[in-house]
Amino acid sequence: MDNNLSTGNYFRNESWDRLMKCRILIVDDEPHNLNILRIFLNSLHYEIITVEDGKEAFSMVKETAPDLILLDVMMPEVTGFEICKQLTAESDFDIPIIFLSANAQKEDILQGLRLGAIDYLTKPFVLDVLERKVEIALHQKAKVKNLKKDNKQLAKLVYVDALTGLYNRAYLDITIRMIKEGTKKFQAAMMVDMDYFKDINDNYGHLVGDQVLREVATIISSKISCEHDLAFRYGGDEYLVLLQNEVNCVEIADSIIKAVDGLKVSLAPHKSQEFSVSIGLTNNFDPTSFDQIIMQADSALLGAKNNGRHQIKIR
Repeated sequence: MDNNLSTGNYFRNESWDRLMKCRILIVDDEPHNLNILRIFLNSLHYEIITVEDGKEAFSMVKETAPDLILLDVMMPEVTGFEICKQLTAESDFDIPIIFLSANAQKEDILQGLRLGAIDYLTKPFVLDVLERKVEIALHQKAKVKNLKKDNKQLAKLVYVDALTGLYNRAYLDITIRMIKEGTKKFQAAMMVDMDYFKDINDNYGHLVGDQVLREVATIISSKISCEHDLAFRYGGDEYLVLLQNEVNCVEIADSIIKAVDGLKVSLAPHKSQEFSVSIGLTNNFDPTSFDQIIMQADSALLGAKNNGRHQIKIR
């Protein structure tokens, strides 16, 4: 047997302090039981909330957002089984439930587990067993929370360009679908393209070129609304920006051009380089034809390039 298990130190690692800060809601209509559980679990440094009325349990769950619920089965008006059934029916409910009940029949235990509880302890319960069950439940909840966080971060990485930190073409495809479905609305689009970017790579190397692309992406992100607008690395040294409001789109484009003009990048000693972008802008935004929107922004960008670069053209 593992020493940690035999000495009761299984969960006493770097996450132990976090577990000790957890909040436990105890629902039981017997004050004596509540008092025993409250005193014992408080001695383990958990934050304890107690409720004697089953009906009050629902509002208390919403108000306190506990990390664990210890739930009696036999209560007047609303049973623990009914409370569990209603709570777990909510799609976003993720709080572990442990039943504490004098009903030790196999049918009762199975019913409690079928309703979604992670454990079922019978009264009179052994306190050190309860302690370990609580530790396990909280540890599992923490692991699930971390996994959800990791999955969310991984999902974000799938849709983010690794070099610039802007959204990539994969997320653009999703955005186009949402635009066509009407769940995302924009009024203007702009194409932003580095001027003479090939010369930057040729003269200073791709590492400097990559740094310039990152700096320009940072500038674009700082000039648009992070809540309403979206910026993508469209390809190479070209960026696509979707703006929710067309009223100040020209001002935004102009602010990007001016910020890039002042861009400072570390180069070889005694060398200096001016950076600039050209921007094609369209506010003729037809959500049913995104290809047409891109064509218009591209056409405006080409006009800016052909007219001497370092400027904005509107189509």
